[in-house]
Amino acid sequence: MTGAAGEGPVLWALVVRETDDGTLVAEIVVEVDEGHWGGLATDAWESGFVAVGRPPATTGTVQVRGGRFVRLVLIGGREAWEPDPVMDAPAAWLEAAAEAGGVLVTVVPPGTWPTGLADVAPGRRAQEFADRLDEARAGGAALQGVADVDLE
Repeated sequence: MTGAAGEGPVLWALVVRETDDGTLVAEIVVEVDEGHWGGLATDAWESGFVAVGRPPATTGTVQVRGGRFVRLVLIGGREAWEPDPVMDAPAAWLEAAAEAGGVLVTVVPPGTWPTGLADVAPGRRAQEFADRLDEARAGGAALQGVADVDLE
């Protein structure tokens, strides 16, 4: 599923987070519109994602080609969700993903992404985004799982 013309926006973010023990975690955050939320949520659940607790290993795979994130494959390869256009993956994200051998994938419901994020002061954007993600996680609205990473 891509963000093709005529469809609602699909929002993607490649994030590197540091855990309490100092480990760097590569994460993908994705939000779709209301019309696609049911499909993405079902694909995530059927791949082993959870809403609460520690994110488990899943049947998902994150595919990266030539340093660019090209797709999230779910349900054992039966469903693919693709950014349009493909996204350059920052070096720190690629390193964290390769080191861990996987990527934390966070699927959030419509309306989680802060509106007007581009208008927020540059020094405040990351915190605004993190605050909204934390709210979604704490409220059980986000689905999370660890996907294998396929780096080529």
